[in-house]
Amino acid sequence: MPARLSIQEYDKLLTQPGSPYEMVEDVVEGRKHLVWKHTPRSFRDFITERFQMWTPREAVSDPVPEPSEYYDRRHTTYGEMYGLALELGAWLREQGVKQGERVGLGGLNSMGFIVAFCGIHLIGAVPVMLNATLTADTQLHCLGLTKPKLTLVDQHCGVIIGPLASQLKARGVGPVYCYDKVGHLPAAVQAGLIELTPLAAPKTVLSVQDGQGLGNLGPESDAMIFFTSGTTSKPKGVICTQRQCLHHIVAGSIPSARAILRGGGTLEEAFAAHTPPPVQGVMLLAVPLFHVTGCLGWMVRAWVMGSKIVFMRRWNVDDAVTLCVDEKIGFIGGVPAIATAIIQSPKLPKDHVFDGLTYGGAPPPQRLARDIAARWPAASATHAYGMTETNGLHVALTGGDYHERPESVGLSIPTSKMRVVDENGRVLPPNTMGLLQCYGPNIMKCYVDNPAATAEALTPDGWLNTGDMALICPEGFLYIRDRAKDVIIRGGENIASAEVENEVFKDDRIAECAAVAVPDERLGELVGIAVSLAPGASATPESVLAAAHPRLRHPARPVICVILDALPRNANGKMVKNDIKKIVVEKWEEAGRVKVDIVGHNRDLVKAKL
Repeated sequence: MPARLSIQEYDKLLTQPGSPYEMVEDVVEGRKHLVWKHTPRSFRDFITERFQMWTPREAVSDPVPEPSEYYDRRHTTYGEMYGLALELGAWLREQGVKQGERVGLGGLNSMGFIVAFCGIHLIGAVPVMLNATLTADTQLHCLGLTKPKLTLVDQHCGVIIGPLASQLKARGVGPVYCYDKVGHLPAAVQAGLIELTPLAAPKTVLSVQDGQGLGNLGPESDAMIFFTSGTTSKPKGVICTQRQCLHHIVAGSIPSARAILRGGGTLEEAFAAHTPPPVQGVMLLAVPLFHVTGCLGWMVRAWVMGSKIVFMRRWNVDDAVTLCVDEKIGFIGGVPAIATAIIQSPKLPKDHVFDGLTYGGAPPPQRLARDIAARWPAASATHAYGMTETNGLHVALTGGDYHERPESVGLSIPTSKMRVVDENGRVLPPNTMGLLQCYGPNIMKCYVDNPAATAEALTPDGWLNTGDMALICPEGFLYIRDRAKDVIIRGGENIASAEVENEVFKDDRIAECAAVAVPDERLGELVGIAVSLAPGASATPESVLAAAHPRLRHPARPVICVILDALPRNANGKMVKNDIKKIVVEKWEEAGRVKVDIVGHNRDLVKAKL
């Protein structure tokens, strides 16, 4: 084999007939696509195959739900979870849930969440993946938009959704069931929740196990609805098909296979990247399953490889390090902040070995890959790029290519394409910055009940406008340079500027407000605001922040407020966000930045006034 081929030549070798990465051409919604040949037709098929394959293996280690003690944990095998999921699927069927109907699912990472997810898919229903951190008003919007037949939640999500029962019913949303115990919750919460007892007749369980009534469930059937922030404070529901979601089954190992070939390895070694290892891997999953990254990027990958997933009750770096040792965790990641915090912890034993660290969702420090290689030379460091609308992974980089180009986010996977266009949609040459567009069988179907937003996001021939400003080098490596979308990405969590601004504006003293990103070494970005005051009003930065914080979820709370006489605007009267950001970031840097816990609890607040 030649020492160095082009990217296209390596991909041709990887995807040749008979390989695990073989591609075939298919027509999807009238468009030709290259698709993976060896993917299941549906999540139901995938779950059934893998959970039966890994029956005796431990699947999940997670905290016992409250009111148990903080450090109490439980361990569940694949076989046990499959049995629980069958029972739940049968119960859902007896509640009248049919193939293609929507079932709300909201909760933090737990075994119960996975059982609910699998139970929904085993009957061909569509989980509506609720962001468990959102406020009551936003949950009401998401559920009212999607109108699930019923909703399954944990106690944390139940505390938010339970009191909304009458409003949800008025919007056509079905009852809310809690798969955790509810007896310790406030009475007002309990009144809106039904504690789930998923008992079903044996014949119904058998019908679910046999897949009865699901003959038309296939690759183009709806699979899931995720929510994305976008550029407004109202999340959009993203409808994804079975094929679009399941592309991760094969795509997830492509970066490693490429790196092996480009590093001089054999085809057999590259193909082995897609083969489950004989010794079970253990991964720490500290990113939420209700997001694409946690669900498709990590959970699905774990099931492909037969890995064990370890969950935390809440993020704490010391607890994470303890779990890494106790559970013999070899894989960590999610967002760069998590990997950085763990490897920098002085409590991590010097002899602890990681096999792989994967991250995306926020710009990583350029030194991160170098630091990983210095401490664990055999570990793979992978940087991935994607978004909700691409069903996660679309571009990735690992191995020698990553170390040579730490500022790049990588190469598109073989079934997908990317290009950079100007404001008129003309394709730009290499090394020219423009709007990044993505294409492939992984691109979303549409937004829920929002044809205008769908038409804005997708070109007539199926290219997705990502909102990211980027360039592609002649070899095909992608470099993200800026975001056209007005979104702040804090540790992988998308925060729409409008979400913050709308809550700050509820303060009668505020005349203008602009939310911008300020840099943070661990989380990538935090929220900062600049405001001007209404005539006759007086306020301090402290009082503005104090008024805004209770109205905002933790990730969206600003860490700095700058009060100006007026916010910069252009000749058309539009705010000049770039100028505002420069002012806020300058004050942020002058103040020495604020130290923030990864979960978002501020130890301090920075205030500045010009």
